[in-house]
Amino acid sequence: MNQYLDKLEAGVYQLIQKFETQIGENKRQQEEIARLQAAIAKQKEAQAQQKNEHEAAVDELSEALMAQMHNLKNETEQRIQEVTDEMQSRIDALTAENQKYRDALAANAEHLRTLLARLPQENTTTIQEG
Repeated sequence: MNQYLDKLEAGVYQLIQKFETQIGENKRQQEEIARLQAAIAKQKEAQAQQKNEHEAAVDELSEALMAQMHNLKNETEQRIQEVTDEMQSRIDALTAENQKYRDALAANAEHLRTLLARLPQENTTTIQEG
């Protein structure tokens, strides 16, 4: 019976050793899980911060782009108005010059008619007969 108790005691001792080993392993794994969870939480926090920074940068760039587009639109409209005004000035100047030449031609035509009217009638008939 002593031998049986010794074996039982040895078996219980081995079970206690295995149990303590398992408890230690379990504790180590729980610490590893806690460490990994903390690392994951830290990574998620860093990712969220990076996302926020990215969104802020995109918003800032969008605002800058909108401002540039607005300025470009205003500059383009202003330049178009300047060119339109310049072209209208040229058209007005050319129209005035054209009118001046028309008036000069009309005056010359009238002067020529006056000169032709002063010519003797016979010369014109002779010229026409010849």
